[in-house]
Amino acid sequence: MKKHVFKIGDHVFYPGAGVGTIETEEDIFLGDAWQPCFIIRICDNPLTIKMPKMSIERTGIRPLLSCNKLRDLFKVLAGKTGERTGSNWTEHYKDLERKINSGSCMQLGEVVRDLMRLKKRNGLSFEEARLLETAISYLSREISMIEGITPETALDRIRDQVATGV
Repeated sequence: MKKHVFKIGDHVFYPGAGVGTIETEEDIFLGDAWQPCFIIRICDNPLTIKMPKMSIERTGIRPLLSCNKLRDLFKVLAGKTGERTGSNWTEHYKDLERKINSGSCMQLGEVVRDLMRLKKRNGLSFEEARLLETAISYLSREISMIEGITPETALDRIRDQVATGV
């Protein structure tokens, strides 16, 4: 996998927080030395993250999807529902949470697809509904940034893709 070089103004995906923009750089004293850090402002959230540049790859921060990867994401959303992993509910929940926090847009797509279809068939537990809300928020924000559309329009595109695979 190619290492990406980030710069001020780049839109990025931050696992566990969603889409953000690298606003500036500053040096921060960490441990016993000054470290160059990116200041990332998360969209639709008052959260600002100071991320040491040397930790970027380890944290899973990635650029937004390319057009080709976006097409792959739509294939995942329209694809077959995945088999439930784990023999019990706790394992299933942890697997969904791990996928959401992985930073992988394809894994986010799997979570959204599977939970949207489960919701339609059986309904969701409170915890599953919360995970779906988080995952769909991350995906719709990323798609809206890539395509220059509103998050609501992106959400409609997600719903349409999930519905085509039923």
